[in-house]
Amino acid sequence: MDIPAGRDSRSHPHPGKLGSRWNPLIRGGITVVLVGGLLLTIDVHQVARALGAIPPGLLAMVLVLLAADRVLMGIKWRQLVNGAGASMRMRDAIGIYYQSGFAALLLPTSVGGEVLRGVLGQRAGVPLPVLLPSMVVEKLIAGLSNVVLAVVGGIYILSVTSGRDTLVAWTVVGSTAAVVAAFAAASSRRVHRWVGRWARRWIPARGVRALREFSGGLADYRERKAVLRTNLALNLGEHLLQFSALYLLALGLGIDLGLIPFFAVTAVVMLVRRVVGFLESWWLAETAVVVLYSLFGVPQALSLGLAFALWATSLVAALPGAMLLSRQSLGLGDRLLRRVPIRSAGEPGLSRTSSPCS
Repeated sequence: MDIPAGRDSRSHPHPGKLGSRWNPLIRGGITVVLVGGLLLTIDVHQVARALGAIPPGLLAMVLVLLAADRVLMGIKWRQLVNGAGASMRMRDAIGIYYQSGFAALLLPTSVGGEVLRGVLGQRAGVPLPVLLPSMVVEKLIAGLSNVVLAVVGGIYILSVTSGRDTLVAWTVVGSTAAVVAAFAAASSRRVHRWVGRWARRWIPARGVRALREFSGGLADYRERKAVLRTNLALNLGEHLLQFSALYLLALGLGIDLGLIPFFAVTAVVMLVRRVVGFLESWWLAETAVVVLYSLFGVPQALSLGLAFALWATSLVAALPGAMLLSRQSLGLGDRLLRRVPIRSAGEPGLSRTSSPCS
C-alpha cells in the first residue's frame, strides 16, 4: 500500500463525514423510540416492586460473580497482549478493565470505555500496534464464544419444542452470520488490501503506516492458534459466569424457567445483544434483551427488571474501577493531540509479519 510522496489528503472531502454526523443521531433516535415505547407499555411500579424483593444475600452472591467476571475479563485480554509478544502485568490488565468497564456502564456507548482502555493500556507500556489488534481480536473471540453457546442453546430449545420455534433458529443463524462476517473481514488479507487502497486516498501517509501496523498485528494472530484457542476457552468460562449471575438475578425477580432452559435462552439473547451492541448503543442492546426475554415467555416488567438489575449490579461490582479512575490524571486532550510514534517492525513487541495491506 505505497503512498505517493507529497500526497495531501486535505484535497479530498471525506465521503463519510456527513454520515458520521448523522449516525449518532439516528442511533439515539432509535434508542429513544424503543426505550420510550417500553416505558409506556410497562408498569414501572411493578418493576420497582420486583427489584425491591430481591434478597440481599442473593445480591451479594451476584456481586461476587460479577467481580470475578471482571477479573477474568482482564486475564483474557492480558493473555492476548502477552501472546502477541508484548508484556502486561496481571494487576494492570485487571485494573484497566475495571476502570474501562465502569466508564462503559455510565456512557451511552461502549466506545468511550474502549478509548479509555486504549489510553490506559498505552500507559501500562503496551505498544499501540499490539494494543489495538488485541482489543479487536478480543471482541471477535468473545463474539465467537457467544455463537458457540447460542448454537448449543438453540439446539436445546428446538429439541424441546420439536423444532416449532423457528424464530430461535433464524435469530441464531442471522446473528451468527453477522459475527462470522466480522471475523472473516478482520482476518482477510484481501479485505485489508482493499481498505488500504481506499484509505490512502483519504488519509495522510502517517495514518496509512499506522494502518499497516494494525493490519500486521491482526495478521499475526492468525499464526497464533494456540493463543486463540486458549482465549476462546477463557471467554466461554467468562460468559458462563455472566449467565450464572443473571440466573441468580432472575430467581430473585421471580423468573424461574429452570437452570438449563434459562441458560439456553440467555445464550441466544446474549448473542443478539452482542450483535446489536455493534451499533454502539448500550441502551439499544439492553432494549433487545428485554424484548427477547419477553418473546420467550418472561413478562415484560420482569424482563426490564432483569436488564436493569444486571446493569446496576455490574456498576456496583465495577466500583473499584471508579476509585482507580479517580487517581488517574489522564490528560486525554493532550494525548489525543500528541502524535503517536510509528515504530519499525523490528522493535520488541511489534508485529514481525508482513502487512497484508502492503
